[in-house]
Amino acid sequence: MTMQLNTSGLPRGELLGRYRSYEDAQKVVDHLAAAEDFDIKALSIVGNDLRSVEHIRSRLSYPKVAGAGAAQGAMFGFFIGLLIWLFAPEAPMANLLLSVAAGMAIWMIIGVISYAVRRGKRDFSSSSQLVATTFDVVCDFKVAARARALVPGAGVSSLNAANDPTGKSTQLQAEESTTTSKKPSTAPTGYETLPDGRPRYGVKLDQSQTVESSPEETAPETTVAEPESTEEELAPSQDELAAEHSDSDESQNNEK
Repeated sequence: MTMQLNTSGLPRGELLGRYRSYEDAQKVVDHLAAAEDFDIKALSIVGNDLRSVEHIRSRLSYPKVAGAGAAQGAMFGFFIGLLIWLFAPEAPMANLLLSVAAGMAIWMIIGVISYAVRRGKRDFSSSSQLVATTFDVVCDFKVAARARALVPGAGVSSLNAANDPTGKSTQLQAEESTTTSKKPSTAPTGYETLPDGRPRYGVKLDQSQTVESSPEETAPETTVAEPESTEEELAPSQDELAAEHSDSDESQNNEK
């Protein structure tokens, strides 16, 4: 049973947890209600971000519209015939059947005409409802301390990390942050050009202008020649020794 205690606006208190479905919030309230000497009137379930959801049921056609109108007309005619029979018991039962037939005919005609008027604009049947995206369990400040101690026993994880009694939501957020940080970042590989070949940004340069020298030029390699040994320079060659020996022989022969 739902009791509306505060009609002036939203309840004031401490947020015990935020849950994805109403069933999870209901489990928390049921767990707190099972505790002894706990004021259940201090709890409230608040739906957040109400959305209008329209469920499509079926496609409409003239036979379906006529059948739905006949069913509604039969119920309406039976109700009218029952009222007539209650106020005039002496009336024959045929009046009840006549009321049902008249209701079916009238509602069939109304349904077919209305469908023909909106033909092509709404050719389906649907049902609408208001749905909340999340549900908050709010507790009065007077019993908030005890409620926080009892909520973990419900075994339902909360969506808000700050007030999550179980601590599961913080672990989920930590895992999500680690997975997102591991994703490699993609950088653009080139510049976009227009259909006519011109660059989207700036001015297109020739290939000769685009080639630039590197700022860091490598120093030329220098080789230092090692000096030749002095012994090789001072030592006479074999040809020079042979020439000197032949000259000495000729001089001796001339003297003789």
